Amino acid sequence: MLSSPGVRLMGRVGLGAQYWRSWGAIVAVPVIGACALIFDALTPQTVSVGIFYVGMILISFWFTQPRAAFALALLATFLIILGIWITIHDDTPMWVVLLDRLLSIGTIWIAAVFVYHIHVLQQRLKVQVDIAEALSSEMDHRIGNHLQLVASFLGLQAERSASDEVRQALKIAGSRIMTIGKIQRTLSHSASHMIDSKDFIRNLVEEVRSALLDPDKVIIRVQADSTVLTPTMATTLGALLLEGINNALKHAFSNGMSGMLSVSFTASRKEYIIELEDDGVGIEQAQAHSGFGTQSLTDITRILRGSITHHPVCQSKTRPGTVWRLVIPA
Repeated sequence: MLSSPGVRLMGRVGLGAQYWRSWGAIVAVPVIGACALIFDALTPQTVSVGIFYVGMILISFWFTQPRAAFALALLATFLIILGIWITIHDDTPMWVVLLDRLLSIGTIWIAAVFVYHIHVLQQRLKVQVDIAEALSSEMDHRIGNHLQLVASFLGLQAERSASDEVRQALKIAGSRIMTIGKIQRTLSHSASHMIDSKDFIRNLVEEVRSALLDPDKVIIRVQADSTVLTPTMATTLGALLLEGINNALKHAFSNGMSGMLSVSFTASRKEYIIELEDDGVGIEQAQAHSGFGTQSLTDITRILRGSITHHPVCQSKTRPGTVWRLVIPA
């Protein structure tokens, strides 16, 4: 998310890497220049030192400004000319020596032009990617708003319907659209397509909590592993979590009861495990699969080829609580 610690950490790492690359380039340029001059001083005139200066030009990728390639090309040109006087002289004709140096200078400037254009294209591409991500985030946000608006219209139509069957169907459709809308709004705050599960789940639960009439009545605790999710998997997990949390809030704590709901997410290489534990009134076995929320959880889990189980938390006649455990392949 834009304000999440994970994204802030990634931003700091990126800035830190850029900082060290710039300083590394500043150190590397004089080192390569000195090595080239030493090589020139220890070798005959016929041995070319162009490879050193091509490496110097490539270092310009580490600088933020594309024109650094031309500045380094000027420096390399000066050092190549200086090398004529410090190299070991032999019987090689001067015109051959000068031709070799001119070819080295030409190679340096061709490399500088190439690096400059590549650097400019990289910067333009980065700008386009940033614009595309910003537009994508805005679109996700608007889609979430529109989906919630559609869900509200369906709810109004359900209230006006005279048929119980139609009313129930409209409520189910509205509930599912509202669920996807909430997930879409949460995903719209993601700064990239790499979604951290811990931040995503915490933000999703916080949105559910903020929508409650009395958020302090039911305490929702979250324990989530941090792993990278694709947008599709995040949407799927979000749908399961919202259905499970809303189901618990509606049935486990009915009639204004207070209590606690624990949300747990565990990630491994092979599977994701979601556990929802409440200390509410519990659920009878005969009614376990009859509710809409439970049916939705079961349907989504089966589509994902996962498993869903539940059992009481404790042996109590008044508030046995319920633990729901959903396991889906990673």
